[in-house]
Amino acid sequence: MKSMTGFSRTVVKGDLFSINLEISSLNHRNQEITVRLPRELSLLEPQIQQSMRAASRRGKIQVRIDITWDSAANSSRIEPEILKGYVKELDHIRRELGLKGELDLGSLLSLPGVLSSRELDTPELEDILGDAVRNALEKGIQEWDSMRAKEGDHLKEAVLDSLETYQETAEAIREKWSLSRDRALNAQKDRIRQILETDGACVDENRIAQEIVLAADKWDVTEELARSSSHVDKFLGLVHNNEVSGKTLDFLLQEMNREVNTIASKVQDSEVRWLVVEAKGFLERIRELVQNVE
Repeated sequence: MKSMTGFSRTVVKGDLFSINLEISSLNHRNQEITVRLPRELSLLEPQIQQSMRAASRRGKIQVRIDITWDSAANSSRIEPEILKGYVKELDHIRRELGLKGELDLGSLLSLPGVLSSRELDTPELEDILGDAVRNALEKGIQEWDSMRAKEGDHLKEAVLDSLETYQETAEAIREKWSLSRDRALNAQKDRIRQILETDGACVDENRIAQEIVLAADKWDVTEELARSSSHVDKFLGLVHNNEVSGKTLDFLLQEMNREVNTIASKVQDSEVRWLVVEAKGFLERIRELVQNVE
């Protein structure tokens, strides 16, 4: 069981740059992935999207990557051959014109072509950046997934605790209902006996038998309790499965809640109805926990 909530931060350093990658995720009914990249890495978005889709089933996931360039990458360098050409030509002109004084180096550096910026868009650098991003993404996904797994363990423990309490409440409903059913049927029999004693000749016995059957069926929640127990067994099997799906668990909870509501509509006993309220409360707590399961 994994949580949809997770976070990781990864830093990978190169000779001229530093890659900073963050992965964060929250609850969501479906899978929604957002990738934010600097211009230099924009071509890598499809690869990142594919990696995140493979690493998750659902959740609102954001991947953010920033790149910090080293000062050496942004610095300019002197082109010596161009500078020497300027110096040679200027010195020749100075001698021809009989000018005195020395050439100013600061002025020479401002001449066109003397200073050039480092080229950051070379194929070689693109390959290096791509490898660095893939390395950071692999580490980031591992850390993010590990956090989600740890949170999933906490969710699993909380779900099992609440489910155990729900099972105890369901068993209490079964016991209380058995007593309530017997009391109700005995009361019905007493009432029928009184009617027969008073108006025996005017009463259709077949009609009375039908009414007894209908009343018993209306009170009977054996099937609902059995289905609820079956849903719990299925739920436990899924919780302990490595491929557990939050959507499947949520569907089973809806079915369990439907059975509990049916019981509430059939049984009028106040103690049973109060136990039903408690059972619904435990199911709601489990549903809130399952909402965060991937």
